[in-house]
Amino acid sequence: MEIRPLAIGRPGIRATRTIEFLRTWHGIDKRQLAYPAMGLGRPAADTAVCRIERVKRRCGIDGLIVVAGAMRVSPSAPLREPTVP
Repeated sequence: MEIRPLAIGRPGIRATRTIEFLRTWHGIDKRQLAYPAMGLGRPAADTAVCRIERVKRRCGIDGLIVVAGAMRVSPSAPLREPTVP
């Protein structure tokens, strides 16, 4: 049986675009985002952040909350349309 990754839907794609927008808006590079995520109990590498932003890797609710905490924004921020905070 072939293992296929789960498809990423429109809300997931919007969340990844918002994560990238917020990260660049705050002037945070991928390494700077991955490092605090490790400190918050969610091991991540800059390649993981890159794959999430390129919609090659899913980001679950735990990951969204950790990413939001690392960027010091509301946990619901990645779920909204990208706008200037």
